[in-house]
Amino acid sequence: MNPKILNTFLCSCASMISTASFAAATAPIEIAVTNPGVAMDFQRDVHPILKANCIACHNKTTTKADLNMETPELMRKGGESGAGIVPGRSAESIILQAAAHTWDSIMPPKGNKVGSVNLTPEELGVLKTWIDQGAKGSAKHAQDIAWQPLPPGLNPIYSVAMTKDGRFAACSRANQIFIHDLATRQVVTRLTDDALVKQEMYKGAGVAHRDLVQCLAFSPDGRQLASGSFREVKIWRHDPSKPVVRNADATLGSVVSRLSGDGRQLICGTKSGALHVMDATGGTLTRTIPNVSTTGIKFLSVSPDASRALVYGNDAALAIWRLSDGKRLAMKAGVSGVRAIVWTRDGKSVACAGEDKIVRVWSLPLSEDGELADAKELKGAAGAVRVLEAGTGPDNLLSAGEDNTVRLWSIAEGKVVREFKIAGVVSLALSADGKQLAAGCADGAVRVSDALVPKQIVELRGDLDSGRRMAALDWQISASAMDASFQTAEVARIDAEIKSLGDRLKKTQDAISAGNKALPEKQKAVKPAQDAKAAAQKVVDDVAALITKVPAGKPDAALEKQKKDADEKLMTAIKAEESAGSALATAENQIKDAEAELKIIDTAKVDNARLAATAKTENEKAKQLQTKAAADLAALKTAVAKNTAQPLAVAFSGDAQCVAASGSDGALRIWAVASGLPVNQIAGNAQSSAGSLVAADNGFFSCTPDGATARISLAARWVLERVLGGEKPDSPFVDRVNAVRFSPDGKSLAAGGGEPSRTGDIAILDVAAGTIVKSWRERHSDAVLSLDFSPDGKWIASGGADKAVRITDIASGKQTRVFEGHTHHVLGISYRADGRILASAGADNVVKIWDMLTGDRKKNIDGWDKEVTSVQFIGATDQLITSAGDNRVRIVRDSGAEVRSLSGLPDFMHGAAATATGGILIGGGQDGALRLWEATTGKDVIVFAAN
Repeated sequence: MNPKILNTFLCSCASMISTASFAAATAPIEIAVTNPGVAMDFQRDVHPILKANCIACHNKTTTKADLNMETPELMRKGGESGAGIVPGRSAESIILQAAAHTWDSIMPPKGNKVGSVNLTPEELGVLKTWIDQGAKGSAKHAQDIAWQPLPPGLNPIYSVAMTKDGRFAACSRANQIFIHDLATRQVVTRLTDDALVKQEMYKGAGVAHRDLVQCLAFSPDGRQLASGSFREVKIWRHDPSKPVVRNADATLGSVVSRLSGDGRQLICGTKSGALHVMDATGGTLTRTIPNVSTTGIKFLSVSPDASRALVYGNDAALAIWRLSDGKRLAMKAGVSGVRAIVWTRDGKSVACAGEDKIVRVWSLPLSEDGELADAKELKGAAGAVRVLEAGTGPDNLLSAGEDNTVRLWSIAEGKVVREFKIAGVVSLALSADGKQLAAGCADGAVRVSDALVPKQIVELRGDLDSGRRMAALDWQISASAMDASFQTAEVARIDAEIKSLGDRLKKTQDAISAGNKALPEKQKAVKPAQDAKAAAQKVVDDVAALITKVPAGKPDAALEKQKKDADEKLMTAIKAEESAGSALATAENQIKDAEAELKIIDTAKVDNARLAATAKTENEKAKQLQTKAAADLAALKTAVAKNTAQPLAVAFSGDAQCVAASGSDGALRIWAVASGLPVNQIAGNAQSSAGSLVAADNGFFSCTPDGATARISLAARWVLERVLGGEKPDSPFVDRVNAVRFSPDGKSLAAGGGEPSRTGDIAILDVAAGTIVKSWRERHSDAVLSLDFSPDGKWIASGGADKAVRITDIASGKQTRVFEGHTHHVLGISYRADGRILASAGADNVVKIWDMLTGDRKKNIDGWDKEVTSVQFIGATDQLITSAGDNRVRIVRDSGAEVRSLSGLPDFMHGAAATATGGILIGGGQDGALRLWEATTGKDVIVFAAN
């Protein structure tokens, strides 16, 4: 029997059987007759039979005898013994013959370890009919999945991601995705697919996917987030509210303007002394109140309920006007030296302060004649008061004077209850809960203090633009330093190569000199050896001639001895000639080889000189870039520190997480109190001498004296932009999507997955179009678990469950490198910012460093006790942040040195990430908590626990 035929269906699990039992087991099985009018469907009728009894041994992974029985196409292709089925001819199909025990080898083998049993006559009938009907495949149809809600309390974080600027972080918990604002230290939103929420099982729950979210990635600009789950990728888009700016109406002639506390009304005072009441959003004029002050309006304040205005005119008169009908309710003439006016928080008192260091408070309601009664005087300011602001309660006021002191006054007690030493205050605001005080200062800074225990919390400076420029310069400095370091090492390597070439040159020249010196002697030895050989040959020939003359051709003993001696001498002469010729040839070849080596050395010297010159030039360029970037950064920091734009008005957001300032340059800037980072801004286009600013509609509303307004919202709206794959029958993803990564330009998205233990697939998607533009099926022999684009976007690196790291040229689709060495799944992969180094993290508890220029493995980094679950290069540095199953987040250099280890973390850590500048670290794991650390110290900042 042909061994190939025997092996076609013989599983390795078959056991030895006796001759008798073999005869019984090989008896043919009857094939039942089926109704020929019933069309057989492979997926419905045939595949279940094969799956139960054949595919366990004949699949993509096992493939006994090279036969795969998973599809009709693969069965037609067959294995070692040829085609498995012949469409239309079941009698010639060896799969049916083997299953019916009419072939040399029977299937399945008796005693197999996978539990396969003989096909029944009915099953054989189905198989026969299907083959006779053409052995066709099934039409594509969607596989129905009976989805169930995930169990409550299942909230491990399998993936984390952070925007390049460190503003937002995302983490997945089960099938949910949470977005965190790292500036304000708040949870912003939980991403929701409205189509899922409408379904009964998810009703009321903000879910992003049906199944566990395996991977997350932000686009380079932070505006998009990609998430991967079972058979699908979703792209979410951040839609920040756009600032709304309205220019002033020049025809109104406004010189002082204030917003109502709710931001709905804008009250403007004119140089001629009129009041304009306007809709703040649209700028529509709703009422004009003329003749409010005959000499023009200097200061203006709006009551908390927006029904009245307190006006101080250039005529030193203080008056209260009702805005609904333009009626003057009260007046006080002769109030000189006023520098600030304000309403108390309850709207029942008004106050003014001025050059005489006294704060005067008038209580309401008014007297019958509309005259403001005598004021209550608050004395105790050591310098003239120039800023006045309402406190959080009806009985207190804030003032700032020229003595660099902010005072909190009790009106009832008529005294100062708390003081804050803050220099150059030009504006003040209290948080709604009264716990924080914001002071805009003449040096351009906004200083936030604890209002209960006078102590500065944070100093706010700069804006988004300067922050971005600083981050870009920081990156340039690090990238240039890395490049300079590489070029320095290259120069040293080339110098060492040049020195080695010098040693080789000397040895080669010595060899040529020695060879030329020995050559004449070897040439001279050839001629005597040739002559000796010729003489010996002549003697042999002479002896041979004598022998031919001997009668009967039988020489005597003496002649025999003479012949033997002559032959021996000839052999000796031949060997001597060959030795002399060989010695000459060797000497000549050595000289030729040495002369060829000289040419190689000369070429290498030229090449190395060119490479050295290039490396030195590039090194100098890198150093110059680094120097320039460092100088630009220092200049920018100095400019920010010396910003002359004064914060003329400040305000807290409703939750006190943010502070906004309206600047003398007309700009509106917003910072997060928790981090001190700028979070939003509206650029100014004109100088301003005063401002009004209120927190309204989850944002801020400001106006300048001429009535121009600006509105900005802090709301972070994330919407589902696109779904790729999912339950559609034509989903490009066959199983879980384990890795997603945006290209450096943000135009492409790579997704990796595949069927576990079978295929490792990579797809490249056009983000704008939502279409797959490149696809590499079975790039790995097992599922793809990690991806990263090279910094120039030309290559994609992939790590898989097949323990391999593969590099694919995106343009051609060719696999250019394969890095092998991991002994377990490759769970993480990351390019260094210069693209010269690649790091891979494995379930074998190591991180491997690969040289992308040479293709060599540079370093094995160990020190982990369990799987290294993720790896990422931090910015443009040689540092890597890693997470692992041993409850640690470690930062190591690609040389292997440890920088920092954040140990003692609870449970298995699945992911970690760092900002581009490396200032902030995040990590998440099995306990569902997202943790935030300061990178330089490893200090805990905040823990976002699972809900």
